[in-house]
Amino acid sequence: MNAYLTERYGNPCRGCGYTWSTDADVCRGMIEESPGRVAALLEGRDGSESVPELEWNARAYVAHMADNLRIWSERLAAVVLDPSALVTPYEEGDLARARGYQSLPLQGVLWSLGRALEDWRVAEALAGSGSIVLRHPEQGRLELHEVRCVLAHEANHHTLDIERIVGAR
Repeated sequence: MNAYLTERYGNPCRGCGYTWSTDADVCRGMIEESPGRVAALLEGRDGSESVPELEWNARAYVAHMADNLRIWSERLAAVVLDPSALVTPYEEGDLARARGYQSLPLQGVLWSLGRALEDWRVAEALAGSGSIVLRHPEQGRLELHEVRCVLAHEANHHTLDIERIVGAR
């Protein structure tokens, strides 16, 4: 597994227990299930709930999950369509401020997370079973399974953050 990811988060992840050697099918399942799990956790809420030890409120985490999934979808499609394409990193805090994550309406970000999952499915289908390699300036070389691991970790980590916020954990 990618050394950057294990060094940054730990193996297993210090925050959520995710193990970077997680099987591809399990990773797919974690990604696929995340919109439904998050929607169920936030049913009957407005997403403004927060806890002092976490940076964002619940709806901000949903917005981040949607943007992150969509960005990785775009990155994957870019490399499939142009193998010389490089991954352009972004600063999640800057994106959160620019988009106003803390104030976005919950129903809109839940919708966006579902749409982002559709983008991921399309990008994955575009990649097929080829040997796709993304070149990230910070994370280094990432094969498709490693990208799936990144997204499964994000889904797991932030769903647990939301569980913590709403007191389900």
